[in-house]
Amino acid sequence: MSDFNKYCEEAAREALPDSEDEEDIGDEDTCSAQDLAAEFQLKYKPQDEVSVSLQREYVLSLAADQGFSRMAAGLSNSAVHIYNLDSGAGKLENFSYLPPTDSPQSVSICGVRFLDEGPHNILVGTTDGYVRLYDLRLRGEQARFKYTQHPNVPPVPKSLSCFDRNANGRIICCGTEQFHSNAFLVFFDVRERQQMGVYFESHEDDITSLRFHAQNPDLLATGSVDGLVNVFDVKEPDEDEALLNTFNTESSVARLAWHRNVYDKDIISCVTTTGDFKSYECEEGDEVASFERPDVTAAIRRKKAANFNLINAHNQEDGGVFLLAGTNFNKGEILRSVSVTSKNSLQPLANFQGNKQIVRDSLFDSKRSLLFTGGESGIVTVWAQDASGTAFSSEKLKARKEKKSRKQAPY
Repeated sequence: MSDFNKYCEEAAREALPDSEDEEDIGDEDTCSAQDLAAEFQLKYKPQDEVSVSLQREYVLSLAADQGFSRMAAGLSNSAVHIYNLDSGAGKLENFSYLPPTDSPQSVSICGVRFLDEGPHNILVGTTDGYVRLYDLRLRGEQARFKYTQHPNVPPVPKSLSCFDRNANGRIICCGTEQFHSNAFLVFFDVRERQQMGVYFESHEDDITSLRFHAQNPDLLATGSVDGLVNVFDVKEPDEDEALLNTFNTESSVARLAWHRNVYDKDIISCVTTTGDFKSYECEEGDEVASFERPDVTAAIRRKKAANFNLINAHNQEDGGVFLLAGTNFNKGEILRSVSVTSKNSLQPLANFQGNKQIVRDSLFDSKRSLLFTGGESGIVTVWAQDASGTAFSSEKLKARKEKKSRKQAPY
């Protein structure tokens, strides 16, 4: 047995006290193995795997530069592991390391992002209230961003829950937990290395996710435990003027993502903490799609919604959107994806065979069809299509959509 496989077995037996330690609820597929293979016609297998720590740290956040030449994995102890990706085979190479934060308190990662299109400048957010900028070509951090009290703003907590940078790498926005009945969005100017301003009236509970638009540097979406998804134009210094739209998910927001539909309109999607998926047309405010936890559980062909784990929503190269979902059953063994084909329809897409952990975060390289996952057993996995599996092109998927409906898909 290889050292890595031995590690994986030990990880499964000695998991941290979280979802991997929960007693399995009996679960199974809703169809036969033959039907499953026929429906999930894309087959993925691990192309490469690495364990990030022998101390059983979780992988909480993944990030990649625009060309997917370098990837970073942020850990629950605030360390960051960085890998180069070869251009062809999807292998993780040349490991480097940013050590845990030197702090007397318990500190974890709240996000990792590359600052710009290139692979050298990386931002690391930690729950002790800092976002640190590193240039991977140099030693040590190059800048540190932390809130300083403004006389006209209520006190801000000394911790962060999430952050992001905008499309041109000029602005960082950080979200905080609720503090004195307020939750804060704090903005920093990267080049000037200084604080710009604060929004604090639009959310009433912990801010859990925020995402700048990939092309428009002024467009920001934020989500909170209060169930609201807000869209801001950050050119506006006044918060009321900056707020463009608000969507009520009637749940607690876990993760946000940006998409484009067939009419070239911006779509904002939300994964909730209860495992639901919702998406909205950003400008008009119309609901584009809504699937509750049992809907997606049935779409991945599993019986028990209590085991279900909705991980992420990803963009495909042809403009489609797929949901990555798994279960907590058997330490996260089941990992599958489904396409969002219409407002109320999900189509089985891919089966990821050989998963060894409950997945916490994922990235998708649409040009090479590579999926990257990290999770609770401290493993980073690169998934590639199994060449022996049945090819299932986007043209075939489109043909199947057209048979079902003449209407255009929302994405």
